[in-house]
Amino acid sequence: MISFTPKEIIIHIARHVLGEKRVHDYLIQRGIELRHLRDGYAENNQIGEGQPKSNEESRETEAAKGITANRQTLVFMADGKWMHGGLTDRLRGMVSAYKFASEHDLDFKIFHTSPFLLQEILLPHEINWIIDESKISRDRTKAKPVLLYREDFDNESALERQLDAFHEQFHLYSCVDTLGEKFPEYFNALFKPSPLLEKELAHYNELLGTKYISYSFRFQNMLGDFKEFTFKELPAKSKKELLNDALNALKNEIAETQTHQESLESSKILVTADSTTFLEQAAKFPNVVIVKGTSIHIDFNNSKKATDYLKAFTEFFLISKATKAKLYRNRKYKTYPSNFPKYAARLGHVPYEVVEP
Repeated sequence: MISFTPKEIIIHIARHVLGEKRVHDYLIQRGIELRHLRDGYAENNQIGEGQPKSNEESRETEAAKGITANRQTLVFMADGKWMHGGLTDRLRGMVSAYKFASEHDLDFKIFHTSPFLLQEILLPHEINWIIDESKISRDRTKAKPVLLYREDFDNESALERQLDAFHEQFHLYSCVDTLGEKFPEYFNALFKPSPLLEKELAHYNELLGTKYISYSFRFQNMLGDFKEFTFKELPAKSKKELLNDALNALKNEIAETQTHQESLESSKILVTADSTTFLEQAAKFPNVVIVKGTSIHIDFNNSKKATDYLKAFTEFFLISKATKAKLYRNRKYKTYPSNFPKYAARLGHVPYEVVEP
């Protein structure tokens, strides 16, 4: 049975009474206010009572100066103004934003500086999405922050309603997916691995071979070794039970894989997890490969070194090349239904399943 919070009940009733459009627009504007997304913008070119020029007025002024109006630009923002989500949230937000921009004749850029520069790990592929900070306008007559953050509304129409004809830049804060199965098409148009990431991938491709499966585990802070929001550590007895259950699931997978594979090269298992405790034990099993480094959540780490986040990107691309991908779920402890392996598998059109032993 699905349970709803008091807030969700109110939203549900409001949608029924007032309609989705009005409720969603209110929630978005409220979200922009609460997240202080308008902070830092100033009316550098005040007109009248601070209102921007109309589109017609702007064109007349530009025509008088012999200026041709440029295309408006949608800029995906990850600048630390609010919680941007983990790697999967950011990637699906960026790729969905690019799809929207391409369908609405908007230039598209990504301004990902928090906590690291995205271009140190991912480079532009078919379009140049890099924008320098000096090109980010903070004049509210030219630039406007916009927001999407709820999956359960029509986000494309909501974003359309936030656009207008007179701002030059729209600064989008979002982690929602409006792509579905088109994720790989737009992802590959945007991104290719940087030399730093290519080097890591080459190393693990050599260890894994050409045929391997991936098995992902997501514990949040249940085992007490992964800082994320306010998620609490389990008591010692429960931690031991959860750890043993997860390790047994991995043992069963190893046994099944070895039974059905014809060579050691094709029986390798890439194991990904957010728990150092679990990975240390998993690495002792035969034919298991783990990516070295510390598992950290992008939103809860202050390091600005791109190399500190390289592990997650490496795992994401490796999962996308597996022959199949699996996610472990523990029913008793309700481990998190991570989207990380699902989107990685989707990128490579890899068969994906959730295992609940």
